[in-house]
Amino acid sequence: MIEAKPFHWSFYAFVPVTAAMLFLDSKWLLAHGLNGQMLDNILVPLYCYAMVRTMPDERLKKIMLITIPVSAVGEVFLSMGIELYTYKFGYVPIYVPFGHAIVIGSGFQLLWRAGVHERAGVIINRFLIFYAALFLGVFLVFRDSFTVLLGLLFFIGVFAMKQRVIYMFMPIFVLFVEFVGTAFGCWVWSPRPFGFLSATNPPVGSVMFYVYLDMIVMVLGSLWVAGRWVEKVKGTDLFS
Repeated sequence: MIEAKPFHWSFYAFVPVTAAMLFLDSKWLLAHGLNGQMLDNILVPLYCYAMVRTMPDERLKKIMLITIPVSAVGEVFLSMGIELYTYKFGYVPIYVPFGHAIVIGSGFQLLWRAGVHERAGVIINRFLIFYAALFLGVFLVFRDSFTVLLGLLFFIGVFAMKQRVIYMFMPIFVLFVEFVGTAFGCWVWSPRPFGFLSATNPPVGSVMFYVYLDMIVMVLGSLWVAGRWVEKVKGTDLFS
């Protein structure tokens, strides 16, 4: 059970800071003579560093740090490899992997809220109904078949994990980033993923990628914590 605690300052700053950073990388600002992406490549890592330095949860610190390299690999593969989406200049900006860490570091804090774990069953059931309706609605209205595929993978991933409640919260943060980022022209999703599916910009099913990223970093984070614990135990008389 995760102990309830007050939200970190970054939780409250997530919406305004994310909107401001994405605006800096917007096509509108570029058209008016400022390449704000260069500023983002400095400011976002600094903000992420400030979050990690002041974060009271050691496990969440590790998760954020692991997120940076894992998401960097995923971004290169998904964007520059199979071209599911394309960034403004065609390559993955430096700030993006740090942005992923900020999203995860902000979203995970909802697990600190008192009552979340006691009411996990109710929360999960309600959110799953909401996401199912959302994915189906987008398909029926916009014919977004890519979201249907991603939505199925989303549900498979959620049911594969024991700690499911965090995957109910994280998509809300992801959708905010996706809608603001695409609105500002920071990136654009392919309208024909894999050449035969159709997708909106952004496809709401894209939350699936964050769910799987969360799974990877949580597993790696647990291995990191376990490894540190083993090292500490080996330093005692038990292993001498």
